[in-house]
Amino acid sequence: MDERELLSAARRYQGGAVAFLQDLVRTPSVNGRDTEAAVARRVASEAERLGLQARLVAADPKRPNVLVELGGGVGGFALVAHLDTVEEGEGEDWSHPPFAAEIHDGHLYGRGAADNKAGIACGLYTLALLRDHGLLDLSAARVVLAGVVDEESGANSPLGARYLLDQGLLDASGAIYTYASDKIRIGHRGVLRLRLHATGEAVHSGRKAWHQKRQGLNAGAALMAVALAIDEVEIPTSPHPAFEGLGCTVTVTGLRFGPDNGVVSGVVPGRAEAGIDIRLMPGQSKDEVLDIVRGVVERSAPPGLQVVTDVTVDIPAAVIPADHRLVETAKRWTQAVTGEEWPVAGAGPANEGYMFIGAGIPTLCGFGPQGGNAHALDEYVVVESLPQTIAMYAGIIRDYLGS
Repeated sequence: MDERELLSAARRYQGGAVAFLQDLVRTPSVNGRDTEAAVARRVASEAERLGLQARLVAADPKRPNVLVELGGGVGGFALVAHLDTVEEGEGEDWSHPPFAAEIHDGHLYGRGAADNKAGIACGLYTLALLRDHGLLDLSAARVVLAGVVDEESGANSPLGARYLLDQGLLDASGAIYTYASDKIRIGHRGVLRLRLHATGEAVHSGRKAWHQKRQGLNAGAALMAVALAIDEVEIPTSPHPAFEGLGCTVTVTGLRFGPDNGVVSGVVPGRAEAGIDIRLMPGQSKDEVLDIVRGVVERSAPPGLQVVTDVTVDIPAAVIPADHRLVETAKRWTQAVTGEEWPVAGAGPANEGYMFIGAGIPTLCGFGPQGGNAHALDEYVVVESLPQTIAMYAGIIRDYLGS
């Protein structure tokens, strides 16, 4: 099949893919509130309806991953999408209800539509297209769609992609993380998240000793001073061709008083916490950045304030070469299907792509249908881009495994 025939074939799957995606969006899977079990079962049932083999695999039985497999060969390719979403926020602020999956002006709206449930729909119907049109020698090739859990907790969960990789269930010579995108994402920045725990001295705010500064240390106010100093930090960064306009950023992400004092009126808080989000460039030393940040904390903390710095998330930057065969294959197919040359770039936000690259699997860390407003109001995916994505995935997999 040439490019036009493949796109024409993919368009015959559009109705099924759209209806399936609507079901996925209408099944909430908000991380921390819902489990992914209902979505995993819906993926499995759709796969079985299409005559594809599906199974649930779980480190936590309440949060199963779903694997849909095609072929039994050694040469393999993985399409990866996560089943969970972030919360929807205030539903009345949406132009379309966040779990209604309404279609308006060619856009399908809903929480998770772009991040990452459209990728699940496109991936599943890609497997059907590959099989139905005999695009692979299934005795020599294996393609798997992995719907994974718990990505939105910080892209470092042991329950989803990490578990499947460690179990040897995603062995592949190439992979695509199926995020909505209009770029060929060849990697992402790293993430360090820190939690600052500050301890001062609680005291009644009406006492004379507090007024005269003889007793008490306001941990909240003191930590705000530390946070402001951190917010001014600039980390020297070497430019990277895949991350044009990006560098290392350090961001204070929150401040709250500790549970022993809360925000009770009349109490000078003795404890406070703040979060710090650090984005690392490929090749950048994590330890050097941590030393800089911790040095700022030590210098800016008022006398008597004790600050403990804990690392809560540690995700390395990851990138594959811009001229890798997988990238070149994706470039050919985006041009052939959409008529446009998609830029090749790294992603600013991190995702689980580093797990696959670290396992020796060349991976596009974001490549999929057109969409927008992920993690925001009115998240959407462009309906017309679904068959285009199916055609691109099928063409990439066929050429990559066949070359």
